[in-house]
Amino acid sequence: MSSKLVRQARRFSITGMIVSLGLWILPIQAQQVSDAQVGKLVEALRQAAQPIDPTSEGLVSEWKIKPENIPRWSRLCTGKQLTSEQFASNQAAAREILACVMRDVLRDQYQASGNNETVAVQRAACWWMTGKPNQCNSGAVRDYTQKVLSFYQQQRGNSPTQQQSPTPSKPPASQQSSPSPTPQTQSTPQPSAKPPTQSSSPSQVSDTQVGSLVEALRMAAPKTDTPDDGLYGAWQVKAENIPRWSKQCNGQELTPTQFQDSPVTARAILVCVMRDVLREQYTASNNNESLAVQRAASWWMTGDPNQYSTGSTAAYTQKVLDFYKQSRFKFFSHI
Repeated sequence: MSSKLVRQARRFSITGMIVSLGLWILPIQAQQVSDAQVGKLVEALRQAAQPIDPTSEGLVSEWKIKPENIPRWSRLCTGKQLTSEQFASNQAAAREILACVMRDVLRDQYQASGNNETVAVQRAACWWMTGKPNQCNSGAVRDYTQKVLSFYQQQRGNSPTQQQSPTPSKPPASQQSSPSPTPQTQSTPQPSAKPPTQSSSPSQVSDTQVGSLVEALRMAAPKTDTPDDGLYGAWQVKAENIPRWSKQCNGQELTPTQFQDSPVTARAILVCVMRDVLREQYTASNNNESLAVQRAASWWMTGDPNQYSTGSTAAYTQKVLDFYKQSRFKFFSHI
């Protein structure tokens, strides 16, 4: 990247973040983008930032991030504030955080470009560099956005069949640990026969909403004093779910111990798991956010979202909803 572009990145990164946060606040009904597309964009931004230029001193990691952005981005996206050194030394965590930052940006640029993938990627790259997605049609910035697009297309295979609008993946089987103080009939709850069906036009949910739900599930997780109870992490996840969920969401099968020892990775996996669930429950609840959260919590606990208002599940789903609202308030108080 030229020294001119580095200076522009240093100047406009804060502006870009303000734009992104504004996007997260507003209700979003933009084109759905897949995790694969967001991941490829993040990788393209990394490749386009190479090689490291001596003039980029002060920028952090292979993506050349302004250090003042890192604590805020990491806290908003993962709930844990990272230092510049932690961000630079953990590429997996850095990639997850940047995927969180760029997902809404790419989705918004899909809408602005009339669902044209090529233009959307160029506009997202322009936003990344200058904070203004529609002002990169000339000069060095145009060359930069074309470079990002080229790296993106290399990963996509540059095949017309791969340029289709993405479809959301199916969520995996539910967590289904028991919220009830009364033991269930089955000692090990069984997963539902199939995950929630996907609507042809599911309601859109933001990363902020999904992140708040995942945090609420963590806060509402029953605390047990029983060692070796088969539940792992702050979310009390059943051991048999972890290899499947991690393989589905990040392509790498984790053991329960690995999942438990990496809260950042665990949170990212659960965001992946719950995104489609929450979106489906938005559709089922006619876009009622509170009801969608309660239904998603019921799915997490029992495998049946329709049980949100019955018995001990009702108390649990209300508890999740209360924590969700608290988490949403705390998120926006950082802006």
